[in-house]
Formats: sequence, structure tokens, C-alpha cells
Amino acid sequence: MSRAAARWILIGALGALLVLLVGLIAVQGLRTGFSAMQLLAATLFVLPIAGALIGLLWYGRTLGGAVAGRTRAEAAAHASGESFRTVASTMADGIITIDDRSRIQYVNEAAERMFGYTRDELIGNELTMIMPESFRDRLQAGIQRYLTTGKRKLSWESLELPGHQKDGKEFPLEISIGEHTLGDEHVLTGVVRDITDRKRAEETLAESEAKFRRLVASAPDGIFVVNTQGGILDVNPAGEALIGRDRGQIVGHKLAEFIPEERVSVMDRYLTDRLAGHRTTELYDETWRGVGGHKINVQLTSQVVHPPEEKPYLVVSVRNVTNLQEMQRKLLESERWASMGRLASFVAHEINTPLTNISLLTASISRRVSDAEVQERLKKITIQGRIAASITQELLKFSRPGAINPVETNLTDLVRTAVDQSDMFRKPGVVVETDLGKEPVVCTLDPLRIHEVFVNLIKNAYEATPNGRVKIRLEDRGPLVAITVSDTGTGIPPDVQRRLFEAFFTTKKKGEGTGLGLAISRNFVATHGGDITVSSEVGRGSTFTVLLPKQAPSPRRGP
Repeated sequence: MSRAAARWILIGALGALLVLLVGLIAVQGLRTGFSAMQLLAATLFVLPIAGALIGLLWYGRTLGGAVAGRTRAEAAAHASGESFRTVASTMADGIITIDDRSRIQYVNEAAERMFGYTRDELIGNELTMIMPESFRDRLQAGIQRYLTTGKRKLSWESLELPGHQKDGKEFPLEISIGEHTLGDEHVLTGVVRDITDRKRAEETLAESEAKFRRLVASAPDGIFVVNTQGGILDVNPAGEALIGRDRGQIVGHKLAEFIPEERVSVMDRYLTDRLAGHRTTELYDETWRGVGGHKINVQLTSQVVHPPEEKPYLVVSVRNVTNLQEMQRKLLESERWASMGRLASFVAHEINTPLTNISLLTASISRRVSDAEVQERLKKITIQGRIAASITQELLKFSRPGAINPVETNLTDLVRTAVDQSDMFRKPGVVVETDLGKEPVVCTLDPLRIHEVFVNLIKNAYEATPNGRVKIRLEDRGPLVAITVSDTGTGIPPDVQRRLFEAFFTTKKKGEGTGLGLAISRNFVATHGGDITVSSEVGRGSTFTVLLPKQAPSPRRGP
């Protein structure tokens, strides 16, 4: 029987006795009446029993309240424990609690599955049993150092450590550790997460990024990663080579620094439009500063990248198309020259026949007529015929630029001869200077064609210089030879410079030139694998530069 039941039986018995005594006293009093002494005696007899009953009732109530409170507290604690166990058992992460001797006190179901041990196999054993053997001593020493000194070397949040399963397999863990005190004992609780899948994914991103970087590094086009402010975040080796700077001199700088000033605003609009998604055309032709600050023609393509929770950036691919465009220009020019050459050849041959007939008829009439006036007119006809014949000869030269016969030639002597032959065109107020060097420069070229080029350029310089100086200079540049013809004449306006080498373009008066001299000269030089360039300033003169390889291409026949 419990104490509470015995207590309530005693209270009941005392209560019944008290009621019985009070009843007897009341009956007796009604029969005989109460004297003062009888009433006092009855009261003294009943009071102890009533006091005992009241005391028992008060004690029972107090004890019952305490018991009820303890019962409620125990129930709450039990409910809290059940709630914790329910939460712990349903968590995907493992939960492990150890005491101050590193012995496992609690594990949840996730920890059992994670390490392959049952709860009974883990509880009471040291934590080191679920850690790789090579790591156990360090782990144990770290825990003991903390419990002894309160100091720890590593953060206890998201700590990555290796785990050891029952079958001997190691796997990566992420652990967050908390602590609390139970009595005088330190208790550590760790939330353990298996990060095998995450590590595998990270390795696959890292491998993918490495492949991407290798691809970018080996790309033939320059690749620039540009932020929304136009700053360069990254560049590949081809990009470094494109502008002639290493990565440290590019990353962190603005893209505008590598673009000619007059093109910066256009480039800024392009980047803004691309980042805003307004520009749908990706291919974009632009001019950049290349190696040494020289302008180069480039084509750009770009892709906007929108990383999660970060600002977008632009991946710009830049291709140097300077050489390609130059080749295209030369191809178009070659096709144009070929077409014009065929036309010139046709016209020259067609004109030669009537010119020949005119010459024959004029000679025949001249022999039969003695009239002086008629003879004078026939002479003028003959002169005009010769002029027309010279034009057809120029047209034939223009139509067959490829017909060269290269032989070993002293270029120095060839230039000197051209200077002497052109002297008939020099005006009295013009001084000629030559700087041809002391040593002969031997080249393989067609001397007739190149001689005609020099005569034409020197003649033009004399005609453009009423007073002043004409200078002819020869410079040996290894595999190339440069011959410059400079004058201090009237100079050439920029719009005329652009058309100087066009066939049939001339600034001379009608009848003074065919407009074929410079066109033919460029053709002859191009056939030798060289080029002619011009620089001029109005009022200060002009300079024509002929670049010739010392070894001309193999002979070939033109159309």
C-alpha cells in the first residue's frame, strides 16, 4: 500500500471517530443537559482528534501539491525528451554527444546509418572509433586540450574532417560542435553531415573549370572578361599578345585604355548595349591599339554571363583581322586591276589598227602632195598619231604587269641611271641630292620595269617642285631595299592621296597625262613582291617610298 493511501485511510478513520464522539456528546447533552464542566471535558476530548485530522488534511494537501508539481515537471521533461528524440531521429544529419573523456553518450539514427554502427556499438566507446586511425591522436589531443585549457585552434562551425565507417571506408564530414555542462561534466554535441556528394560536385566543377581555362588559354583569339564598368577582370595569352602587354598590365585596367580615343565612346555604347541586352548583333568591327600602340583592325563577339547573386559580366572574344582585311583588299585590288588590264589590252589592240591605218594614209598623202599648208597639217596628224600610239603602249604596259624577267642587278647603278635620265625634267631652281651609299646593292629584279618606276617617280617630283630640293635615297634593310624620292614641292591633299594609284586618275591638265604612270609603277613593284607608299603635307612636299625584296618572285606571265 502506498503512503498516500494509508494517509487517507487514517484521515477517514479519525474523521469517523470525531463524528461519532460529537454525536454521542450531543445526544447526552440533549438528555441530561450540559454543565460547564461536562462541556469543557467534552471539548478537551474532541479537540486533539480534530487537530490531528486537520493536520493530516493540511499535510496531505501540501504533499499532494508538491507531488503534482513534481509529476508535471517530470511529465514536461519527459515530453521535452521525447520531442528531442523525435526531432533527432528524423534529422538527415547525424547527432553525436560525447562526455569529457570523449566517450559517446548519444547518437541518432542518421549517425548510425552514416557510420554503419548500431547505437549499442557506439554508446560508451570513444569517439575515435569513427575517425581514421591516422587522425585519432590529433583529434583526441585537441579535445583534451580544449577541456583542459578552454582554448581551441579551429572554429567549431562547418569544420571539415574525415570520417571512418564500420567497413573501413573513409568519407568527408562537415561538423559543427556545441557544448554544455551537465552537473560538473562537460558535454560536447556535434552535428555531422556527410559531404561526399558535395565534394564530388566540387571536384567536377573544379575539373570543368580547369578544362575551360585550358581551352581559353589555348584559344587563338584574345578573350577578355569585362565587368559592367568596362574593367578587365581576366585575359588569356592571346589577348596579351594582341595588345603587347602581359596579364598584370591588363587586368584591373579599363578596356577603353586599349582603344583609340576617337573610338572609346562607340565601344562604351557597344558594351552598355550588350550588357543591357539591347544589341542583338554580336559581330562588331572595331579598331584597337595593338603591339607598340599601332592600330589594328579587330572583330569582336561577346557573351553576357549572369552568375547567380552576382553582377553580370561580358566575355569578349577579339580577333585580329588586320592581315585578313589587307589580304582581302589586295585580292579585290588584284581582281580590279585584272579586269581593268583586260579592258586596257582590248582597247589598246583595237586602237592600234586604226592608228596604223592613219599613219599609213598620212605617209601616202604626204608623198603625193607638195602643198606646204597640207604638209603642215599632215605633220600635226602624225604627231597626234604618235601621242595616241604612246597611250596605247601605256595601256599595254598596264594590262601586262606580270610580264617580268628578273635578273641579278646592281640596284644602286639602276637608281643612278634613272636620276641621270630624269634630269631633263628638272627645273633650274631645283637642287637634286642623292644618298645611294658607297657599296653596291645587288637584287634580282626586272631592270627595265624597275628603271621605269624610278624615272616616273623622279619625273613627278621634279614636276611638283618649281623651286626647292629633290632627294633620292637608297637604304639597305636586309632582305628588303627601300628607295625614297622626296621633294619640297606643293604637296598632295589627303583626298588626292587616297586616289593617287588609281588607274586614269590624274591632277594634270587635259592632254598632259594619262593617269597611268603611278598605277603602272605600283603594278610593276607589286609584281616584284614589293609596295609603294606615299606621305605628303600640303605646302611642304611629298615622299614616295618603294620597298623591294632583294629576291623577286619567280618569273610569271601576265594576261
